[in-house]
Amino acid sequence: MRKMQINKRHNFNNFAGVKYLLHLSILLVTCYAYGQSTDLPLNGWLYPSIDRWDIKSEASFHSAVKPFSRKYLNELSPGFDFKQTPGDHYDLNNLKIESPEYQDSVPTGDPLLKFFFRHPPDFVSYYDDDVDLHFNPVVYFGLGSDTQLDEFTYVNTRGVELRGTIDGKISFYSLLTENQMRYPQYINHVIDSTLTVPYEGFWKRLSDDVGIDLLRARGYIDFNISRHVAAQFGYGKHFIGNGRRSLILSDFGNNYPYLRLNTQFWKLQYTNIYAQLIGEVQGGSNFGLLGVGSFTKKYLTFHRLGMQVIPDLEIGLFESVVYGQPDSLGSNNLKLEYLNPIIFYRALEQQDGSADNVLLGLDFRYNLFNRFQIYGQLVIDELIVSEAFSDSGWWGNKSGTQIGAKYVDAFGISDLNLQAELNRVRPYTYSHESLFTSYSHYMQPLAHPLGANLTEKIFSFDYRPFPKWKIGSVFMLAEYGNDLGDVSYGRDITKSYNLRPTDYGIEQNQGEVMNLFMNQTSLTYQWLHNVLVDLSYVYRKESGTNNNIGEPSSILALSFSWNFPIRPYHF
Repeated sequence: MRKMQINKRHNFNNFAGVKYLLHLSILLVTCYAYGQSTDLPLNGWLYPSIDRWDIKSEASFHSAVKPFSRKYLNELSPGFDFKQTPGDHYDLNNLKIESPEYQDSVPTGDPLLKFFFRHPPDFVSYYDDDVDLHFNPVVYFGLGSDTQLDEFTYVNTRGVELRGTIDGKISFYSLLTENQMRYPQYINHVIDSTLTVPYEGFWKRLSDDVGIDLLRARGYIDFNISRHVAAQFGYGKHFIGNGRRSLILSDFGNNYPYLRLNTQFWKLQYTNIYAQLIGEVQGGSNFGLLGVGSFTKKYLTFHRLGMQVIPDLEIGLFESVVYGQPDSLGSNNLKLEYLNPIIFYRALEQQDGSADNVLLGLDFRYNLFNRFQIYGQLVIDELIVSEAFSDSGWWGNKSGTQIGAKYVDAFGISDLNLQAELNRVRPYTYSHESLFTSYSHYMQPLAHPLGANLTEKIFSFDYRPFPKWKIGSVFMLAEYGNDLGDVSYGRDITKSYNLRPTDYGIEQNQGEVMNLFMNQTSLTYQWLHNVLVDLSYVYRKESGTNNNIGEPSSILALSFSWNFPIRPYHF
């Protein structure tokens, strides 16, 4: 069982009042809000097509900050005047169906029992001058086999989704699902070693000692403070970048409470995210997480300035800080200085004694010939110029780099997309003096799923022979260095970097070198709007230098989803 020591002293101070004041201010602002919209859920069916439209169109597109709002995409859609393939035409129509509140006319179908599916994608919908409501069931059923398990794998998700707009000013979204899963064995290994479930939060072990049970909740309210400044207050997550991975902020971990401000005008997009994170969790792999007490809190503040230098080139500069204390009871760590939306966190962190974990860097994407995209990211966790350009192998050279390329309608074949990506993260990147200042949430990385001390290559293709059919394949080759004993070699970002073996001579992928090959090939059919049937095959093999060679996994699965995006488990 993972245990922790918590200081039981209750430190009540002004910071608790600041949080309540912040919440009250958000509610007051909504009274004067302009209209806004809800987001397309991350990993949804439309996102690969949105990537294509960014590359093929001349629209003024800010594509790095995700999820996208329905309103933003519909405002861009008049610029999607490129030569449309059958797949483009089908999904542009899907975008209109998905966002009827932004269309001049709303298509109607043949209602079931005169009440259900009055508007084709919505199980129940209602419109008048004051309110716009969309209610849908959420279903995800799957069954599969894994050569590493004697039992079948499965997923059983049922829930509800509600979104809408009130008085044309405040938009809202809410999702709640009840879930039971039996994962493939390689995911079970992650759960056993970290006590956390990829993408998820609190969980309990089922009586079969293999499956798990959990609730999933997500929701937010969304409004415009002014014509160019939007705010969203909710419980969810984000993804920053144009690649399959993000070295800046990804959606791999659990949801978190956040306030997001988005300012957009001229060629600029400025995003602020203020989030409350979970430090360490408590429980045991044989029963799940403890359901009493409160997990310790820490905080993330993030900002990114994106600028379209020219229509096809966007460059983003970002900075983030994670801070917290190991004896925190969740009420005494909010720092007023980090609430300033236009200040440099690194300067503030130094004024406070350099106790917090600051990351900074940049991202870019450049579209060429309406057919290609080159993108990348640079993350700097620590930098001393003299050490960075020496051969000393100083441990504090903590950085991550990404470079990738996309090719749409490849070789003149409509709806064939290719992508290649290289990620490299130095040892100890994202880690800090303690778990409570590491770049993690709920014991899961906030960026790359494999943590740090890694080199990864990803190749993928997808092809739509018919608008409703898609076949795709992802190949991942990764090399990373695991820890040996109690010494940290820099992959596990939740461990203190003070556990390193030396200050100099630090090498990429040091420690026990592990090699991972993974391929997932899928055939997906969109039966109805947001109703997908997916057949997938996964081959995964992992081996290490210390004779740690496991049998390869072969996983075959069939799934049915309705209003729930299919998540990738590529790690």
